Formats: sequence, C-alpha cells, structure tokens
Amino acid sequence: MDRVTKEKGFPLTRLFFKPESSSMFILIVMLIINIVLQKNFFETKSIVRNINAFAPLILLAMGQAIVIVSGGLDLSSGAALSLFTCVLTTVMKQNEPITGFYALLVTFAIALMVGIVNGIGIGYLRIPPVIVTFATSYIWLGIALFLRPTPGGETVGWFRIFYRARSVEGIPALIRTMDNFIPPALILVLIGCLLWFVVSRTRTGRYVYAVGSNMESAYVSGIDTAKTQMLACVMNAVFIFLAALFFVAQNQSGDARMGGPLTIKSIAAVVVGGISLFGGRGSIYFALVGAMILELVSKIIFFADIPNAYQTLVSGIIVIVAIAGPAYVMFNKEKR
Repeated sequence: MDRVTKEKGFPLTRLFFKPESSSMFILIVMLIINIVLQKNFFETKSIVRNINAFAPLILLAMGQAIVIVSGGLDLSSGAALSLFTCVLTTVMKQNEPITGFYALLVTFAIALMVGIVNGIGIGYLRIPPVIVTFATSYIWLGIALFLRPTPGGETVGWFRIFYRARSVEGIPALIRTMDNFIPPALILVLIGCLLWFVVSRTRTGRYVYAVGSNMESAYVSGIDTAKTQMLACVMNAVFIFLAALFFVAQNQSGDARMGGPLTIKSIAAVVVGGISLFGGRGSIYFALVGAMILELVSKIIFFADIPNAYQTLVSGIIVIVAIAGPAYVMFNKEKR
C-alpha cells in the first residue's frame, strides 16, 4: 500500500502527521500535569490568574506568527513592547483622566510607525528580516530608555480596566460582575483573534501565506509582496500594542527593559505551535497554543517544587521537547 493510499484510507494518520496535532498533544499533556500539581487549578481565581499570565505572550506570539508566516521575523517585538509601555506612562498624567485617551492615540500611532519602519526594511528595501529587526530593536530600546531610564511613570485610574475592571471607580455593576469570569486579558486576546479572523478572510490574509510560501511566485502572480510584508509587520505591532495595554494596566508603570526576554519566547512559541520558520505554513491561532505551552512550563516547575539550581535545566529540557515535537512532524511530512 503506497503512501497516497494510506493517507486516503486513514484520516487519523493524516491528522497525526500535522504539526498542530503534535502541539495540541503537548498542550494536553502539560495541562494534565499542571492540573495534578496545582490542586486549585479549576478555581475561578486560579483560572483568572492563569489567563493573566498567558495573555501577554499569547498576543506577542500571534503577532510574531503573522510576520513569520509572511516570510519575515521580528527580533524587535520585546523592545517595541517596552517602548509602548514607556510612551503610555509618559503621556498619561495621574490626575488628568483625559490623558489616558491621549496616551492610547499616541501609542497606537507609534505602533503603526514601528510596523511601517520594520515593513519598509523587510518588504521594500529587501534587507534580511533578522538584520532589520535586530537594528530597530536598539532604536526602540534607545527611545524607551530616553523616555524612562528607570521603571516608573504615571497612569490614570480608569486605565486599570485593561487588567482588573472591577477596581475602576464608577464602573457599571454588570462589567464588575463580568470581570470575575471574563478578565480583560482574555478580552484583549479575543480582540487579537478577531482581528486575524477578519484579516484572514481578506486577500491580505491569503497573500500573507502566499508571500511566505514562495515570494517569487507570489510576485509573478501579481501580488504586491512588499506591501504584504509591511502589512504583516503593522498587524504584529497592533498585537504588541494590545500586550502593552495589559502590562501598563497591571504594573501601573512603564519599563524600558521588561520586554527583552519576551522576544525569543514569542519566536519559540510560534515554533512550538507548529508554525514553520520558513514561512507560508501553520495556523496563526496555534501560536496561542505554543504560548500556553511555554507558560505552563514555568508553572509546572513552580508547583513541582524543583530546586532553584535545576529549574533552568528542567525548563530548557521541556522547551526542547516541546519544540522538537512539531519540528519532527514537519520534517517527516517533508520527507514523505
């Protein structure tokens, strides 16, 4: 029986040889381990805490996934996140609620600018994405340090609506009740998912995959590859902006260095989610799965009470296994 016959006869086999299936299997295993170790896992407060812990990396990973699927890579996402938190806390003045709206508008405009600058370098100037975003990461970090040399800044009271709505004075009772079950972090993630859902139904969404799969063929087919890659970078910046709203609402301050470690984690989450680093393949939504897996690693280590001396080693081993699963499936798929 040849390979084609096997695949046609056994849909479950076909399903198994998908990177997304490997990612889901790893996530289920991680969840089971975490449920066993964390006795109060299903309590409402615990679920809300987990969502708050997962949301920032999920948003960054989904944005990173769009860039990667389009054939690029963003090494500046963490620095951009730090920059946005610094801008928000610089524009806002604690005793002037209206400045919160100014901060949103200014930071969103800067987010669009960040996406356009990365997109011009990658799409129009044809500079390798690693070089472009590595360079811009220092630009964003430099501006952030200029605005906020040390962590701090000001926020308006109502801005906590992006983290804990019930703590905002004068908030309607309905929203206060909903906040106990639907945390703002989840709403931000749903907004991100809705954004990609809408875009994926347009030509731009299809072009993102076409350009990442084969840029030359896409160009010959009449697709504006440079514009598509720039739009992918802009969408990524919007996801980073959503993550910045959560961080500032949660910490009530801006920090020029807080986003640094999240850059590599966002890329790792994309790979764990079964998305090819070579572009054109993988579901953007599965970056969410990859991010959850990586965040569950730290929780498992914490609840397993692993000694500090071994935490980094164990974390690294788990992450390697999580990355190796989808990578192995993709490798076998290409060989077959």
